[in-house]
Amino acid sequence: MKKQKLRIGLVGLQAGRSWAAVAHLPALRELSDHYEIVGVVNSSLESSRAAAEASAIPRAFGSIDEMAASRDIDLVVVTVRVPLHYDAVKSILSHGKHVYCEWPLGRTLAEAEELAAMARERSVVAVAGTQARVSPAIRKLSELIKTNSIGSIVSSSIHGWATPWGATISDTKNEEYLRKQDSGADLLTIPFAHTVAAACDVLGSISQLSANVHTRYPRVKALDKGTYIEADAPDYISVIASLTNGAPLSMEYTGGHSVYGDAFIWQIEGTTGQLVITASTGHTQLANLAITRYSPSRQEPDVIEIAGMDHFGPHTNVKEIYRRLASDVINGTHSAPSFEEAISLHKLIEDIRFSSRTGQRISPATLSLPRFVSQF
Repeated sequence: MKKQKLRIGLVGLQAGRSWAAVAHLPALRELSDHYEIVGVVNSSLESSRAAAEASAIPRAFGSIDEMAASRDIDLVVVTVRVPLHYDAVKSILSHGKHVYCEWPLGRTLAEAEELAAMARERSVVAVAGTQARVSPAIRKLSELIKTNSIGSIVSSSIHGWATPWGATISDTKNEEYLRKQDSGADLLTIPFAHTVAAACDVLGSISQLSANVHTRYPRVKALDKGTYIEADAPDYISVIASLTNGAPLSMEYTGGHSVYGDAFIWQIEGTTGQLVITASTGHTQLANLAITRYSPSRQEPDVIEIAGMDHFGPHTNVKEIYRRLASDVINGTHSAPSFEEAISLHKLIEDIRFSSRTGQRISPATLSLPRFVSQF
């Protein structure tokens, strides 16, 4: 008997340069036993046709509504800019289709909650693209903590740097909106949020926090234009938190490039050793993370071998989400990051903003996310 494939429609594909092109297409093509890419839709039918032709996709749709209404589509994937997520996902859910939406779900918590409620009412599989949570390195790290490889957790600290939230931008067309707070796409909601979600998977939930969120570069030089733009999105974040196990967690994210060494450094101190996680970017959702274990009983550090990292690329974590999503649709499992879990993350981001705005140390709603140790 021939295995039935899930028929995919992609929203927002620019051949060779968009996130859909560099991450989603390669991931789906490596999972061709489970998926068939049927169609694409962009901002115009002309653009849809160009993308379909360039990527050898059979159909070009004129609108998201047309795609979602098609009987030839089972699952619609939303990879457009964050300000467009709400309308796109709402249209898809109104037709009762499964959906995979890149993180964040919407510009605001209210938008995200409405979309999650719609998905729940229609009993569809609704997946959020919090890719760092399913990274091979994060799953390995969860395993190391669970098996007490460094004893009990004493403390943890994270420092990351990420572009384009420094003093300059280099691509005004694609980066200017990331420096506007009302876009919902900034240093706090993208690299920081991906990282804190993964950290909670590994370390456990946050019980208390205090935060400072700042915009240190209100005028940003656009290198490609030779002009300046106004910016009000966060470009510096500091969070001091307590975990439910009592251990302290500090997180600091700085916009721009690290001028020395790694752009991501995560240290986990245990009673019998230390784990250090590093990467060349603070965007942990696409970072090739390395793990090193240090122990007082060993003279040399132990470089941890991580399965699934041999051919790591932008598509690796996306592919893992698709693998889980296929199981969730076909077998009724609940293994991919869901809209419901994304709401918890949206709420935590709002708690961080509130703490920074008021100066209060607060107890956030529990960020209750399942630990994504390998399930298959």
